[in-house]
Amino acid sequence: MQSLFKNTFISTAVGAALALSSPAQAAGDIYQEVFQEVSQTHLQQLLGDMTGVNSVTIDGNTFSVTDRYLPASKEKFRTYWSHYYQSLGIPVQAFSYKTRYSLEDQGHNLEAVLPGKSKDSVVIIVHYDSTGPHGSDNPGVDDDMTGMAMQMETARIFVKYADRLNLTVRFVAADYEEWGALEGARVYAKYIKAKAQAEGFKIVSAIDDEQSGWKQGANTFDIFACGGATDSTALGDQLEKVAKQYGTLATKRSCMGENSDHYAMWEIGVPAVVFSEHNPFANPHFDDEGGDTYDKIDQDYFFRISQIGITYAAQAVGLN
Repeated sequence: MQSLFKNTFISTAVGAALALSSPAQAAGDIYQEVFQEVSQTHLQQLLGDMTGVNSVTIDGNTFSVTDRYLPASKEKFRTYWSHYYQSLGIPVQAFSYKTRYSLEDQGHNLEAVLPGKSKDSVVIIVHYDSTGPHGSDNPGVDDDMTGMAMQMETARIFVKYADRLNLTVRFVAADYEEWGALEGARVYAKYIKAKAQAEGFKIVSAIDDEQSGWKQGANTFDIFACGGATDSTALGDQLEKVAKQYGTLATKRSCMGENSDHYAMWEIGVPAVVFSEHNPFANPHFDDEGGDTYDKIDQDYFFRISQIGITYAAQAVGLN
């Protein structure tokens, strides 16, 4: 997530994922089933894999994903993310584009598409870049690998319900959010708008899983869904309803502008909701303050936000 003050392995992780239980077959509340499917152990595994806590092995190569600031470390992350989705049976596309920034010539977005009964789609977009140049002492665990782990756990669960998804799900890892212009998200938004128009489907809504692991005081998390030209208040209302029905956390409603990737979806006319830990801009390890490390994460709090966020995503997509 961008500061308000900026300008306006895998063998281990996937093995654990595939070994988790199948969804219950008994009649009942399918969204309660989804809520109960969320695995705290798997979330922690993913978070550790993507932030240098764990080493990962892919195709016989063992490495660590530390920060996602320098091009080499970002490439390691993309390798991990792509292999994870492919291991779930979800095909991945990689998109390169010319970046305006000095660290490299090209930015890189990733998209994994899980088909539903309709080509009409829900986008779950999370940025993967981190601030620098702190490196391993500021691996960007909370911002935004908590959101990324949540997205990836969503994919694991949705695969189990693949034949019951009403809408198609587009899981997106966006580059260059932290540099102040939402570059990767805006490139993706332009791409998906053109694709939807050309192929005759609709982008129904977008979900932005933001940093969700630092807890300040009360058992509350924040929902940002604004009115205006692209009225997203109904998405916020539904997320709040899910929190009340299934979760144990209170909610605080607010509006967020050009500080995270949801904004790029608003710009193309797609309603979008972003949610996060309570008062994320007060996090003392936010962005280039440094020290955004695994030990700062309140794992229980992160898990409880994830349960709500993933259940909400299931309702947004629709299961029957």
